[in-house]
Amino acid sequence: MRKNHYDPSLLRELDALDLPAAPLEAGEADRVLALAGGRVHAANGPAKRAPRRVWRWVRGGAAAAAACVLVLGSVNFVDPAFAESLPLVGSVFSWLNRSEDARLRSEQLNQYADTVGQTAESADAAYTVTLGQVYRDEDWLRLSLVLTAGDDSLDGFDTIRADADGSMPADTRDASGTLVLGNGGAIMQEGQGWFTRRPDGSFVMGLNYPLFLDEWTPEELTGQTVTLGLHGLVACNTEIVAQTTHEWGGGLTQMEYHDETPLEGDYTLTFTMPAPSTEGVRSYTGPQEQNGVTLHSLTATPAAAKLDIQVPADGSIQLKLTTEDGTLLKQERGEGVYVDENDPTSDVRWTHYFDTVPEDCRTVTVTVYDVTDYDAPDGYEILAEFTVPLA
Repeated sequence: MRKNHYDPSLLRELDALDLPAAPLEAGEADRVLALAGGRVHAANGPAKRAPRRVWRWVRGGAAAAAACVLVLGSVNFVDPAFAESLPLVGSVFSWLNRSEDARLRSEQLNQYADTVGQTAESADAAYTVTLGQVYRDEDWLRLSLVLTAGDDSLDGFDTIRADADGSMPADTRDASGTLVLGNGGAIMQEGQGWFTRRPDGSFVMGLNYPLFLDEWTPEELTGQTVTLGLHGLVACNTEIVAQTTHEWGGGLTQMEYHDETPLEGDYTLTFTMPAPSTEGVRSYTGPQEQNGVTLHSLTATPAAAKLDIQVPADGSIQLKLTTEDGTLLKQERGEGVYVDENDPTSDVRWTHYFDTVPEDCRTVTVTVYDVTDYDAPDGYEILAEFTVPLA
């Protein structure tokens, strides 16, 4: 289950934004984040006991009259001309790498993902949704979808939100984008679901599901029938009105929605949960230690790069992951546990996920920043730096 502890830098970033809404009263920020971080599990059987989680940092946002989306890095693995020439289904992940809001960029998913090509239509609308690709490693399930229109009703829009306007039903399994398993369990997507327009007029979307947050073992998930439902689609145009960035690649983008138009139709797609793929996986196993920081391991799969690192509990730590040519791999999320769950002064062992490492990259550099002042240009210093090989 998700806890209510968040990196305080996220609150500082949100507080600094000039949102067109009434300011939050004392304590409201904590309450809103606690509600937004809720996660309901519908799995059968008793839950397995997990270590005490002390912090969690996730890409997310806050919505009032405008939307706030965390954007971390801007690496683009795919040549635009090449991406625009790719076929409609079976290449969506490559095209999505061009989007500033793409989550967990990867140049490899088209090579390793299974092509499905299952379609769903609605009697209420002239739209078709196609499940194009499915990829799974030990931690993530990633899907690509394509939406096409049988008329010109979407010609004036650049985005279709697939998040039911942010609403959450009483039963998690009814939420748009949630995966319902054959055993009755539910897996919610990580972050927002947005279709973005391609030059050919179709709309494409990538959905990421953090399997490591749930209680099932890999064997329990493999082979299950999975049902994906999309509803409450909203066509709109988006405008970036403010952006901030930091040395380590973190930042916030404030966006506004215009011309919001609800779309008719519900769409249901089914597939079989594949076994975790081991193809294309490279890793480094430590440990290495500098200044009280211990790098335990780094694993790069076609879906994401996974960093296991231990840092002192005192202080505010930020991480940066770069390739051998200096390309910044954006950070997706992180989760930490106390090494001694009964001692809040003990070290914190973090698991962080980043964009995946390009296949032609043989070494990766992990930079650990100690941040003393998020608002000052020189309010941080390098605490440790590791350059490690992947094999």
